[in-house]
Amino acid sequence: MHHRRFSFRLRVVGLLAFALLVGCGGVPFRMNAPPAFKRYEQTDDFRFITADGVRLRGRLLKNEPVADLGFWREALRGHLEKRGYVFQSEACFRTEGGLDGCTLDFVLPYGAEDWVHSETLFVRGDDLMLVEAAGPYTLYTPHKASLQAALRTFDPGR
Repeated sequence: MHHRRFSFRLRVVGLLAFALLVGCGGVPFRMNAPPAFKRYEQTDDFRFITADGVRLRGRLLKNEPVADLGFWREALRGHLEKRGYVFQSEACFRTEGGLDGCTLDFVLPYGAEDWVHSETLFVRGDDLMLVEAAGPYTLYTPHKASLQAALRTFDPGR
């Protein structure tokens, strides 16, 4: 039985990894952009950047296999830790519209500096929604509070 469970989890992590690589543009959701973030010009994608290079983007994926926020939170954490990301913190919250979300922050060495990679997950029906932020640790940290506040305004649309 344990082998079947491990095999299922392995397939789920593989699907998540593929979905994270592929993703979808033109997402229907919205949120208030943090003050220092500006939308990329000439794109309908959910992509923002600060003047110092901290990036924010959103992606819509299929909730497949159909699972809840807790499942996807654990799958994402396990997937990134296996890839060498160091888990830093987790904060679960409810948006102004009543949708539950969880933000997982990771640190990863990149060249001579550490980078923060932040993943916020939302699940609604058939949709798995990701809002990702990344940047050098020293540049990301001053934006963290405004990012957390903006995530509370997340609206899945549709």
